[in-house]
Amino acid sequence: MNSTTPKKVLIISYYWPPSGGAGVQRWLKLSKYLQEMGIEVQVLTVDEKVASYTHLDTSLVKDVHPDIKIHTTNSFEINNIYGRLVGKKNIPTAGFSNVDNSSFLQKIVNAIRSNFFIPDPRVGWKRYAVKAAKQILKDESIDTIITTSPPHSVQMIGRELKRKLNINWIVDLRDPWTDIYYYSLLGHTKFSKKIDKTYERTVLEEADHIVTVSYGFRELFLTKSERLTKNKFSVVYNGYDKSDFLKKAVIEKNEKFTISYIGTMSDQYDPSIIFKALLELNRQHPNKIILKFIGSVSNNIRKELTESALDVEFIGHVPHAEVSYYQQTADLLLLLVPEAPNNKGIVPGKVFEYLASGSRILGLGPTDGDISKILKECNAGAIFSRKEEGGILNFISEAFGMYNSGEKNELNTAEVEKYSRIAQARTIYKLIQST
Repeated sequence: MNSTTPKKVLIISYYWPPSGGAGVQRWLKLSKYLQEMGIEVQVLTVDEKVASYTHLDTSLVKDVHPDIKIHTTNSFEINNIYGRLVGKKNIPTAGFSNVDNSSFLQKIVNAIRSNFFIPDPRVGWKRYAVKAAKQILKDESIDTIITTSPPHSVQMIGRELKRKLNINWIVDLRDPWTDIYYYSLLGHTKFSKKIDKTYERTVLEEADHIVTVSYGFRELFLTKSERLTKNKFSVVYNGYDKSDFLKKAVIEKNEKFTISYIGTMSDQYDPSIIFKALLELNRQHPNKIILKFIGSVSNNIRKELTESALDVEFIGHVPHAEVSYYQQTADLLLLLVPEAPNNKGIVPGKVFEYLASGSRILGLGPTDGDISKILKECNAGAIFSRKEEGGILNFISEAFGMYNSGEKNELNTAEVEKYSRIAQARTIYKLIQST
């Protein structure tokens, strides 16, 4: 794929190793393969010494391609100031899973956040990033930028560079903007919401091309302006990196039927129907089931589980290098889509690593969304609505039977391969070359 004159691209991303989380991995992995394909990749990010990351994962540093040049800048981080006042643990994490959104103080904090820092509290990086990007683009003779969000303030950096330099601008939107499932918790006034929607619309209109992570999200963004057409969009799902699964976990039969959930679980995920089914299965087969959580779980859900009869283990965040172990050794992996409007396009990054693990998947969410199609095509599991209590119990019981018999799920590996990072990097490669 190498060309005689390598195409150069500057990726602008707030999250970069040693920051942890799924949002980091998308462009960390894509940049690695783009560099191998002959694209000269440079990255602009915030200096880790001043960044307000939700959590760290130093194991990801080794995945940065050695030939990629990394530029870092200072930033004004209101989250760090807030953290010094109320404690770092009270800074909202992904999905607001760690805060009490019913408290008066939290509502005040949300209102300040949403009405004085639009579109998000990390907008303080913008002036530093714009200044640095201008110099990098000039010095390195780069004519294409990719801005990836959230935080969506990164797109405001791209918009300013586009307006001032008329640079080729590819926007990558990993999540909805003003339609994110927790947007109603943020306490916007009508005025601040209008500003936010204007920012969103102008970014979509002024970008040269838009990449998003599901067809549902593409349809959602198309509603934001009559000037937008499907031709302006490419759907590039999140994916899995084969290199993360080269070292297979030693799979021995678990002492108990092991159900694992990886990632963030906030109250909006509403998993009660699954817990109810597990309690019934536990009644039928006492002391044979264990539920493991790897990541961040809201206090309300923790309380519900610890007060139940289920055997539960809260493991917390682990380095990404260890995540594949928990995925591969699970007898059943839980996948939850928040109960919210426009949730058909939500496809968490964990979906694709779940697929690569080979473990069976139980999803809870829209049965006619992107995830349902992916699970069916890959023969990896099924997704149920929150009204299908009987179907959920039957599915879990079937998985429990497979655990007892030692039967393994037969994946459609050809379909799973479509979601490898290298396959997705080929799509981005073509897009960069044609923009």
